[in-house]
Amino acid sequence: MTSLSFEVPVQHLDDFDDLQDHLFVLSFLVHREAYTKYLREKRRNRVMILDNSFNELNEAQKPEEMRQAYDLIGPDYTISPDDDMWTESEMLRAYDSMLALRFLPSELILPVRSHEEYLSARRYGIKNLAVPYEYRPLFGSKMVWERVHFLGLRDPIELTAIEPISCDTSMPIKLALRGQTLRDWILECCPHIQTTPGFFDQRMSNEQIEFARQNILSLKELLK
Repeated sequence: MTSLSFEVPVQHLDDFDDLQDHLFVLSFLVHREAYTKYLREKRRNRVMILDNSFNELNEAQKPEEMRQAYDLIGPDYTISPDDDMWTESEMLRAYDSMLALRFLPSELILPVRSHEEYLSARRYGIKNLAVPYEYRPLFGSKMVWERVHFLGLRDPIELTAIEPISCDTSMPIKLALRGQTLRDWILECCPHIQTTPGFFDQRMSNEQIEFARQNILSLKELLK
């Protein structure tokens, strides 16, 4: 089954810890003491993926910033910087810049946005890839999804059909904050709710926490 990680407000990391299959870490949050304290104390044997935070910040973090974040928490994998406005060549240059900063190819993940970029990455010898949620419909039926991480959740059916190695999402929590169940969202054809930096500063009520946990459990049940 696909390994799932759920992005939650920083104040509520402990409230969802038991539901995290792996830890998906956002680079722009690693300088917060409460965030890094949680990662140090609760990592256990779980895989940790350090994300470049483009989806939240809408701008590419520099390779040097990613190296600083890596040195703080020591993740298993780090997602190379990307930007929706970059060309394929610019994505690969950022990847090469990460290698120049002593990242190993085995611990880097390259985001790709089309089947052509996927094939280029494979020719380049890159094994670990990630595909953002908005680009996944652009991939053809012949796409081989082996060792691909899904950046964000489009809908549960996609996960059951493709079974990627892992996926991160904050959707069950954002739905709970709106008073919606996972079922409500699916019946509305899964409209996307953008994650903003302010999401991570929210304080949830006990009822919202329980609502979000039930959404997560419902998602996991669908994937069995």
